[in-house]
Amino acid sequence: MNGLLSRDVQMKSMEQTVDHAEKYLGHICSLLASYTRKTAKLRDKADLLVVQIMDFSRTEDSELQIGLKNLAEDLAMVQDYRQAQVERLESKVVAPLKVYGDIIKNKRADLKKLSSDRNKELKELQKLEKLRLRSPADRQGIAEVNAQKASNNAHRNTRQLEETIIDFQRQKLLDLKRIFTDFITVEMLFHSKALEVFTHTFQNLETVDTEKDLE
Repeated sequence: MNGLLSRDVQMKSMEQTVDHAEKYLGHICSLLASYTRKTAKLRDKADLLVVQIMDFSRTEDSELQIGLKNLAEDLAMVQDYRQAQVERLESKVVAPLKVYGDIIKNKRADLKKLSSDRNKELKELQKLEKLRLRSPADRQGIAEVNAQKASNNAHRNTRQLEETIIDFQRQKLLDLKRIFTDFITVEMLFHSKALEVFTHTFQNLETVDTEKDLE
């Protein structure tokens, strides 16, 4: 019975590991997928803004026309960078997190099998206890063999699953480190490129001589 109780503790620990991964990685994946979709929508709105600014520039005098044209071109360039940002977020961040849905499902199936083995072992032990109280020695011997087989099977499966969960934890840590490093890298790359372009845009707008258009 002590072995059974020990395996119960191990199983609860493994279940908690899988539960936490399922809950938090699922939420994080959902939020990052939403973040990526909203970034794509922002790109679409900016594309529309580029068209409007370009159309408006054609109605203005030369100084503002040039300034607005440069603004539209730079804004369009930033949207090219934003498109690359969206594609990288999808491939380097969201897609790897989605994989964990299937991984966790498999781990959950393994835990279910282990629970079944544990219940089988418990039943065999209960059957053995009843036979000890009221049955002949030969029937007790058969029950003891069956109980020992069930116990050995449960112990072996627990050990294998425990090793699998440890491997899962190790891989999860490595994957999350890489995924979030890639996320920050993608963000830094976009914002550094955008800052570079918008610095140029700002300088161009500063040179627009509004008084010249009023002459």
